[in-house]
Amino acid sequence: MAPGTPAAAVASPIIAGSAAMITPLEDELKNKSMCPTPQGWILVLDRAAAAATYLLDPHSRRRIPLPPLAIDPRLLPYCTCLLHPVPGGGDPSAGQFLVLLREWAKHEYDIGTQGDGRIVEKRAIAPIAACRGKFYFNPRSTETEVLELPPRGGGAAPSPPVFSSCDAEVPGRAHRAKVFLVEEPEPAGASSSLYMVMVLHNGGAYDAIEVYRMDFPGRRWCPVDDLGGRAFFVGPMNLGASCAAGGGIQENCVYSLVGADDNSYRVFNLKDGTSEWRSVDGHKVETAETTISFWVLPTDQQLKF
Repeated sequence: MAPGTPAAAVASPIIAGSAAMITPLEDELKNKSMCPTPQGWILVLDRAAAAATYLLDPHSRRRIPLPPLAIDPRLLPYCTCLLHPVPGGGDPSAGQFLVLLREWAKHEYDIGTQGDGRIVEKRAIAPIAACRGKFYFNPRSTETEVLELPPRGGGAAPSPPVFSSCDAEVPGRAHRAKVFLVEEPEPAGASSSLYMVMVLHNGGAYDAIEVYRMDFPGRRWCPVDDLGGRAFFVGPMNLGASCAAGGGIQENCVYSLVGADDNSYRVFNLKDGTSEWRSVDGHKVETAETTISFWVLPTDQQLKF
């Protein structure tokens, strides 16, 4: 979460594969705070009625009501929202997630501080991705940190989160890059994969990319130039998502909003090593407020409740 209390931000959606639904979605999100998820659903908090919290399917406009979320609405666009399957709650490889949320559980944490001696601030958990029943975050030079949230049941108070680490050396250029973690679901019976995407800053722009896959048995990040026919999307709110190709989405490409303006994005092709800027025709948000562009992804994950 970003330090301090930022000004309210206006949602500026960029649709993966098509721009046809941008205007009606902007109308849907007017006067609301939101945070996208890797599964395509959007967590929405109504600024005018804080009790109105829900998950939104941006394509069908279907809503799944949630308990009120006690957070300053101005902070939500600077957070990360992850959906993760629970045991017996559906088959994630078949795009099924079970939503059984009666209340929000708040967990306090302290993973240390960072700074240069003059300015010291609390370290945040970002980037982060859910994979194999755990949350992986903050890949550093020699390790990637791990978070486990113990199951809660029977009305008992939530147990404290469990922190550990996975010894896996991170390539040395991470300090000159925007880093994202991406979970890629695998077919039924197989474990999901964890990827790290580095959007590298060379000179004056984020104009290069490197992608790595976690080798869990070998405890190392391995470079890849093939995403198995899928595409990755990275952008604000530490969003890293994997989507099937098709419908205008190119396979083995990374779509990035890093360093982009309100009506453009960059596509990196891992196969041939090229990249290009693309614009979204007719997409211009006329407002004096801060805008945050975000990906609107296919909701190929079916939420059951």
